[in-house]
Amino acid sequence: MNETDLMPRTITTLSYGQAAKAIEASVAYATQRQLALSFVVLDQSGHLLASARMDGAAFVTIEVARGKAFAVAATGGIPGAILAKRYEENPMVWGNAASIGLGAPMLPAKGALPLFLKGAFIGAMGASGAPSDVDEAAVAAGIAAIGASPTP
Repeated sequence: MNETDLMPRTITTLSYGQAAKAIEASVAYATQRQLALSFVVLDQSGHLLASARMDGAAFVTIEVARGKAFAVAATGGIPGAILAKRYEENPMVWGNAASIGLGAPMLPAKGALPLFLKGAFIGAMGASGAPSDVDEAAVAAGIAAIGASPTP
């Protein structure tokens, strides 16, 4: 072991306040379009920071949003649209990954994006309740509202 092994590491994390602000912006996006969606924001380790199910959103949408976001977090920030394509190419791998007991559903689907701040992966946000392109656009609005980016 050398001296650099003992050096503390600084990591950038996503706060509850940032997560709540992202959801607020995404809810505004959905409201302007007369949509009822659910949103989930997870930290980089896949732990829940904030969630919301808008009035009129189907009860299952909150779990779908969580599953989408969890897949993004579990893969270190790969967007849901890319994960969906990978699932289509090899569903057996995703089926096995989803069954290993990670503590949350893992849904590789469009409608979830990673959150990067200054190049660091800080979390994931997912949405459900509209066509996946609209879910993703609502998530992108939330990410932009906190000054984060879906790319490093």
